[in-house]
Amino acid sequence: MVKTVNIDCAALRDREAAHAYLAGALSLPEWYGGNLDALYDCLTELGPCRIVLSGAAALRRAGGYGAKILAVLEDAARDDPDLVLIGAEPAAVRFASEQDAAALLAIYAQYIDTSITFETALPSEEAFAERIRDISRVYPCLMLELAGRPIGYAYAHRVRERAAYDWVAELSIYLDRDHVGHGLGTRLYSLLIDLLRLQGLKTAMGCVTLPNDKSEALHKGLGFHLVGISYSSGYKNGAWHDVAWLEKPLAPYDVPPAPLLPIGQADPSAVAALLENFNKA
Repeated sequence: MVKTVNIDCAALRDREAAHAYLAGALSLPEWYGGNLDALYDCLTELGPCRIVLSGAAALRRAGGYGAKILAVLEDAARDDPDLVLIGAEPAAVRFASEQDAAALLAIYAQYIDTSITFETALPSEEAFAERIRDISRVYPCLMLELAGRPIGYAYAHRVRERAAYDWVAELSIYLDRDHVGHGLGTRLYSLLIDLLRLQGLKTAMGCVTLPNDKSEALHKGLGFHLVGISYSSGYKNGAWHDVAWLEKPLAPYDVPPAPLLPIGQADPSAVAALLENFNKA
């Protein structure tokens, strides 16, 4: 069984306090000597373990002894395949392109056998590239990377074809399962919403197959509210599934509304600032 340990990097700035904190958090052995060499040895002998860091970027910027501890954590994770370090490198986001189809499809494949998506067969790489191209004509299709490796994506798409629905879109997000539950989904979804506001979108919709506590919590934490449940609306994996619809107003419903801008026509400086702020966090 893989153990997960959460580490607050703010507790690593002072030398003595840092080693005491790590000894308790990681249940290090008695022979742990409270120094960097001993820390490395202990880390590589932990066995299967996921260490989730919060505030690593700030610790790195501050430098000092805390940054040295962070370097040891990173060295141990590189040398020991049983040790997974999450949050050491800041996540970066960019717009996805057709060339990213294989990487995003690999993430989507983790969910194809679940009821989270009602799609029953994994699309081809060519078909997935076409989806990215079609979405990107109007809406953001965002790709999340960690140390250069794709770990998630989020996008918006139309809910209905009639012109009256131009100002409402449905949002979707998929994260690599190793990176679920660490706040990255909330950050990526929030960025997507902010970009949609720049386009002039009025209402964001979320569609959640029930039960899905994590997705419901994500939406409700960002201010979505339940507008209805479609009972037994999808059949997959030998069962009928209910679907919850949640919505979040994004902007005043002025009359008449300005036309929705394709993402490529939104204010480029504002778009760049949103992506830059995400990548700096």
